[in-house]
Amino acid sequence: MKNKRDLLLQTATQLFSQGGYNAVGIDRIIAEAGVAKMTMYKHFPSKNALILEMLNARDESFMQSLTQYIDQQSSFFEKMKALFSWHHEWFNDKDFHGCLFINASAEFHQPDNDIYKRSSQHKQRLIHYIENLLTEIYAHQQAKKLAIQIEILLDGAIIAAHVIGHLNSAMEAWDIAQCLIDFKQEN
Repeated sequence: MKNKRDLLLQTATQLFSQGGYNAVGIDRIIAEAGVAKMTMYKHFPSKNALILEMLNARDESFMQSLTQYIDQQSSFFEKMKALFSWHHEWFNDKDFHGCLFINASAEFHQPDNDIYKRSSQHKQRLIHYIENLLTEIYAHQQAKKLAIQIEILLDGAIIAAHVIGHLNSAMEAWDIAQCLIDFKQEN
């Protein structure tokens, strides 16, 4: 049996993913987790604290899963394709409801908001990870610029999969990324 803190985080992740941050209230999370209100506030002093901790946990699980998936590949090209294949598998999972970080930044859109900042940190961490993959064949400045472009493609694919149900968007983004990578290798 999971501890109550983990149960609250798991329940909050599921509910926020499906219903949004502002639409899902603390009382619903408490009820669906089957814990007392005092237990909730013992672990998380506020809804925002719960959201931040949930985003921290999601960032760790996201990056761990993505890294393990990509690390199974040996060549640069295979690793880059795996970046998009991992997203393709995620989009086609029955529990896919878009990106918790994109959604959080939309609902908490003030740049000084901690939830917005945490969402930005996740995206920056992903860009940095992609940049590290790219430095295998690119100079630092080229890798940095290309990593941002690839992240833009991935975020666009996430939105296409979530908003319009285009579940093959990650692989179509890979087609575009290949053109960028091929072009960059020629220069």
